[in-house]
Amino acid sequence: MRSAAAAGPGRARCQVLKPPGFSDGGFAGRNAKKWAGEVGLLRRQVEDVEKSKQDMVREYEQQLKKFQEELSRLRRSYEKLQKKKTRSRGEANKGHEEDKFELSRLTRKLEEFRQKSLDWEKQRLQYQQQVASLEAQRKALAEHSELVQTQLANRKQILDSVELASRSEIQHLTSRLERAKDTICANELEVERLSMRVDDLSEDNRMILEDQQRVQEELRQSKKMLEVLQDEKMELKATLQSQEDFIDSSKLHQEQLQKELNRMTETLHRKELLIRALEERLQGKALSSAGLELEQVLLQLDVAQKKEQHLQSEVNRLENSLVTSNARCVQLSEELSENIKELQSLEEDQTESRAEIKKLKDQLSQAEQMHSSELEGMKREISRLTQELNQRDITIASASGSTSDLERQLRAEIERAERKAVEHRVILVQLETLRLENRHLSEILEKRECGKLKGDDGTLRALREDYAAELQKLISENQQLRTDLAETRAKLGVTAQECPDGPEGMAQQGQGKEPREAQHRTAQEAQHEEDEHTGRTHLQLDRTAQHHHRDPLRCGAAETGTAPEMGEPPSQSSSKNCKESRAWLGAESVLHVVDENKDFADEASKQPALNHHRESVFLCPLPTAPVGSIAARYLEDEEMRSQHILECLNAHIEELKKESAKIVRRFEHQE
Repeated sequence: MRSAAAAGPGRARCQVLKPPGFSDGGFAGRNAKKWAGEVGLLRRQVEDVEKSKQDMVREYEQQLKKFQEELSRLRRSYEKLQKKKTRSRGEANKGHEEDKFELSRLTRKLEEFRQKSLDWEKQRLQYQQQVASLEAQRKALAEHSELVQTQLANRKQILDSVELASRSEIQHLTSRLERAKDTICANELEVERLSMRVDDLSEDNRMILEDQQRVQEELRQSKKMLEVLQDEKMELKATLQSQEDFIDSSKLHQEQLQKELNRMTETLHRKELLIRALEERLQGKALSSAGLELEQVLLQLDVAQKKEQHLQSEVNRLENSLVTSNARCVQLSEELSENIKELQSLEEDQTESRAEIKKLKDQLSQAEQMHSSELEGMKREISRLTQELNQRDITIASASGSTSDLERQLRAEIERAERKAVEHRVILVQLETLRLENRHLSEILEKRECGKLKGDDGTLRALREDYAAELQKLISENQQLRTDLAETRAKLGVTAQECPDGPEGMAQQGQGKEPREAQHRTAQEAQHEEDEHTGRTHLQLDRTAQHHHRDPLRCGAAETGTAPEMGEPPSQSSSKNCKESRAWLGAESVLHVVDENKDFADEASKQPALNHHRESVFLCPLPTAPVGSIAARYLEDEEMRSQHILECLNAHIEELKKESAKIVRRFEHQE
């Protein structure tokens, strides 16, 4: 049972495929359904038998207490009787009446024993009927075990074929897994190469962006400088225009002054001519009139000289200002020419910088186009890888789902097999309990016979012969029961050895290319048939248990009547009680294991020590197959290795997803 439970997780993978020519799923489904029905009925019958046996144990304990009390009382009375007999031997005359009374009492006891012997005869007939029913049950169990053996042989052949197919499928899946690993490694290398390319492109893009920012900064500075120069140019132009206006005005003023000077010169020249004429005329005229005119002319001449000096100083000043203005104009013209040259150089630099900026913009647009194309390619590659990863995730999820379904089915089959084995052991324990009851009854009869012989040898000689004959019959029947029990043990041992492979064959037959709905229907049919078969067996066990429940009550009544003549010591009675208690405790422990296996079938593989302790309670433990345990360990190792590979694949896929998401976020941030 432990080997079957331990082989559960590993053999679930062997149930993935089914040979194409295999078509006995209906037969396996019917058998599984039949076994399920038998298991359900046997479970209910076992519960009823357990309750009835617990009631019987309580009644046996009460009767045992009563028997012990009656035995102690009879011992005391027997000791008193012995004392009375010893006194009566010395006082024969005095105790003659007491002997007669005691003889009458013993006669009544003998009549009671005869009546009880009739009851024992009836009970013996009932025991014979029980033995006949047990023989019929043994034959039915033998036929059922033969049927189970044939079914197990067929299932073993099917299991071998399915195991070969599953091995080939495992090899195929292993090769596919290796190819998937190689593909994943290649994808990792491609992703690393793309990530390196992306890093290089991001670095180039960063450098281009830095150059562009630097050029834009220089362009902004040159634009600011150009604006400043243009402002200065406008100021210089305004200054030059004002200076030109001033020069023009000074030229006009100079021309006016020149005209005024010419006019004054002409006036002076005319006045000199006039003075000369006046002098010449004065020479010819009179002195009086000439003196007055001369004074007037001299006064006019002084005024004219003063005006001439003033005009001369004004002309000098204007000439000086004209010289300075000419010098300033020359300087301004030189500065203007220099500014014009600088503006021309700045315009040339600006045109060059514009050409360079245009060139850089073209390069940047080309780099952006290249980067966008590479990014699109990477996005397509990442989307393709993501789709592949999603497909692999879906495949792995479907595989894990099918594996979990197979594990559940295999676990259910293992639980059924364990319950079947435990029920076989319960049947063996019941047979062993019947054997112990027969032996206990034979010992009770022997001891009662010995007590009767001690009480009155002469009176009970005939009864002793009858009891000896009955005892011989019981011994022969007990021997026959032992031989039948040994045969049943051997058959059930062979069945238990082949039984752990049965559920696996059933579970493997349910796998393959058939749909899961058909498998579910097959399992339900098998469960129903098994429940029906178990119900029939359990009804037989209920009848037997009720029959046993009635018989020990009769036996207890007979023992109560026979107790005054028993010479059995309390230690022997206690030892019998302990044996019976151990037998019933063994049955109860088996039933407890049945109840535990209903809910905790998985713990059978995890707690071998506890199972070993429970199995030590059984009177007839079933042998385990070492080959099955080796195969179970191998399949467990394979299951653990496949689980580890799946975990590694899942972790690797998660890492690839994280890296892909990180790369996409980084490129989106850069865009």
